Amino acid sequence: MAKKAGAERAAAAESCARKKARVESEARAAASKITVNLDHKLLECSACCSPLAPPLFQCTNGHIACSECRTNAEYSCSLCAEPANTRCDIMERVLGGMTAPCSFREFCCSATIPFTKKLTHEESCLHAPCHCPIPYCRLYANSGRSLCEHIETKHCLVPYGDATAGSLSPVTLSDNEPVRLVFLDARAMFLLVVERCVPSGRAVSVVQLVSEPVKEEEEKDFKYKIQVHTRAGVLSLPGETQSVGRQPGNG
Repeated sequence: MAKKAGAERAAAAESCARKKARVESEARAAASKITVNLDHKLLECSACCSPLAPPLFQCTNGHIACSECRTNAEYSCSLCAEPANTRCDIMERVLGGMTAPCSFREFCCSATIPFTKKLTHEESCLHAPCHCPIPYCRLYANSGRSLCEHIETKHCLVPYGDATAGSLSPVTLSDNEPVRLVFLDARAMFLLVVERCVPSGRAVSVVQLVSEPVKEEEEKDFKYKIQVHTRAGVLSLPGETQSVGRQPGNG
């Protein structure tokens, strides 16, 4: 029994030592990091004001430009017209060591990403708020849901109708009914939106709804023609639909 108790004490001591070493290592790592407040303009390209991302170049007066703005070897600084052909290695190193939280924290994204990859992350962030084309909705918290799912759950009372390929199908909308779902032979679902632009004007848009974002090579083009009948005559509007899985919050 004494031998077993001794082995247990030794194992406990070894476990305690490992935990202490881990805590000390984490403390040293935390102490090596500092938190600072920085004017965001210092992290922007002096020419296009976009967030800086390597490779970076600077002019003789220290103004920094991104590679998108420095389009050729003869590029001159947009602020002082001095040559801007020198790589800014110091700023590249600073940016390489920076991290930033996702801008969509209020929509429950907890990601912390390298600063130079922040825009790339936010372009595909599943928590980004999305644009809803229905006039009285506009924005919705995405949380990974597609526009199709959003409409099915939040706008389930939107009237719907059917259309047949190759022929015109009548759709009647009243002034207080600005949106209609249209199903095409069970092959595709479309959102028909009519917005009042001016007291006597209307804007019409047709959006193809898909459950997931569609790759460019997989897109199926649907052509449509809308005829609006009025007392003054018939207005014909042909076009092609846009496949939409998610629309960024800027619309």
